[in-house]
Amino acid sequence: MKSPERPVRPFIGIHFTCCGVYARIYLNRQGTAYAGHCPKCAAPLTVKAGPHGSKKRFWTAG
Repeated sequence: MKSPERPVRPFIGIHFTCCGVYARIYLNRQGTAYAGHCPKCAAPLTVKAGPHGSKKRFWTAG
């Protein structure tokens, strides 16, 4: 039996240099920013989402 497909949730990949880990942060419900935190030290990160976007999907945060 095939499970029902979930909608694809936009994300960007972030390399958190504070702890040397990669994680995904997801687009908020309003569609205005990608928001998340470092999975090790919980440092918050918000990246504004522009109207024209970017082809780049992996970023580095300090």
